Amino acid sequence: MKNSKLKIKNCGLVLLVILHFTFYIFNCLFTGCAGFPIIGKKTTGKITTINENLNSDRLTDLGIIKKLAGYKKFLFISNANYTDWFEGFLRGEIVGEDGVPVANIQVMVDGIGFENAVTDVNGVYKIRFSVPIVKGIADANGKLIIHPKWESELEIKGSSYQPAVKDTLFRIYYNGNAGGVVALNEGKLPPKIVVKKITLGQYKVETKKKEAAEKSIESPTKKQEKTTPKKEEPVFGDDLFKQLENFNK
Repeated sequence: MKNSKLKIKNCGLVLLVILHFTFYIFNCLFTGCAGFPIIGKKTTGKITTINENLNSDRLTDLGIIKKLAGYKKFLFISNANYTDWFEGFLRGEIVGEDGVPVANIQVMVDGIGFENAVTDVNGVYKIRFSVPIVKGIADANGKLIIHPKWESELEIKGSSYQPAVKDTLFRIYYNGNAGGVVALNEGKLPPKIVVKKITLGQYKVETKKKEAAEKSIESPTKKQEKTTPKKEEPVFGDDLFKQLENFNK
């Protein structure tokens, strides 16, 4: 009896070891032993349907990227956990008043998942973005800021490029449930943003003109305002308590 029970116990242990080993091999094939898949490859899904409110080159190199988001443990085995991210570039151009591309213009983005960029010799900037997809949808809002340090550069170098559009809100939307639809909303922002070459002297003259114009608008309104007589406040002298009694009557 004891021998038969021992044999059954040993068979159960061997079967458990075989099951664990089989599950481990199966897990490695699909997720990789080190968290990188062998059969289930980390692939990039290309976006085919694009809806934009601007030119077709505004959003480029779009794709769905799988990123490692941690591990899930089952018994003695760690299973890699991946999440999908919507990635690509927000592309634009910056030119001077004469239409010539301007290089080295910084473009900053106030928003999560976006990187800053600088225009190249062709006046082109490419802002890289990576936004997580939750339940098939990626939705990102931000603010595009053009050459944010131009005023400090003007003070230091004596000249800089003044942007015609300082900043603008935008939104990038992806819906995988609707066949990979992508939308970009930037309002009335033009595809090409114009910057103006300006010196410190020109900037000071323009500032004085603006201040003078604002004063000329404010002065007529001030004359029209009715003057109300001011209420005389009691003056407290040496006999403080006596004046307080008279004031309260």
